[in-house]
Amino acid sequence: MEILIVILIFLVVLLVKYNRVITILIKTLRHKPFPQNTNKPEQLTIDQQNALSAGLIIAEQHMFCWDSLESDARNSGKTEQKYRLGTAWDVFSPQSAVECLSSFGSFHKIVNSAIEIYLNVPKEQWQSYINDQIPEDYREIIGVYCSRLDQVSAILIENKVAENQEEVHQILLRGAIAWDLGRIVYIARASYVAGYINKEQAWQAINSVLPVVKEHFANWKQFGQSYMLGRAVYQPDDASIPGLFDIYTQATTSEDSPWLKYPLNN
Repeated sequence: MEILIVILIFLVVLLVKYNRVITILIKTLRHKPFPQNTNKPEQLTIDQQNALSAGLIIAEQHMFCWDSLESDARNSGKTEQKYRLGTAWDVFSPQSAVECLSSFGSFHKIVNSAIEIYLNVPKEQWQSYINDQIPEDYREIIGVYCSRLDQVSAILIENKVAENQEEVHQILLRGAIAWDLGRIVYIARASYVAGYINKEQAWQAINSVLPVVKEHFANWKQFGQSYMLGRAVYQPDDASIPGLFDIYTQATTSEDSPWLKYPLNN
């Protein structure tokens, strides 16, 4: 009897300690791709839907609905979004949410600088070029990103984001801006769900993304390739990478994907 009590106490302690992890795991197992908001308060325009679709991969990663600013999908509640905003982007208040949205989006510039060096400077000259041409604060990280691009190129082909090195080259030329644009959409949605910004502020940030998307990409596949490029350069060995590539594949092939329901530039 005493052993049983000890076991029960141990299980309770584990449940309390890992409650969030267990909850997310259960929700993930129950998650269906590209959920719609069954209680959405308004019908989106095509431009609003396309702007929202720029955040499709990260929305699917965090189990958000794809067809409304609000979300009734699992794992998208106020408490969860406050946790994610705080741990990932240091957003803890209305002020920090506004500051984050107004200043966010420079990561792709660092990646694109690394890509330019990777494509145009002989490898043995990378460090001297970086030392001569790159501000000191960015030299180390750009050197790291340059060194990852061979691995990233192989990852893109392995996961069928690109068919061959020629297509990888085209992806590199378009750069990694999509990863920043997609995350802006998510941060705006999460900040709205968390109660840090109002609906108008959220849509202002989200709508600002669409002209940039249309300027840089002919279709959603190109956008998705750029998004996965940025994500892979950032953490090529991260355990979540395979799941993100699965989302990319579904987003570009599934008949349920909003990228196929609402083609870009149509």
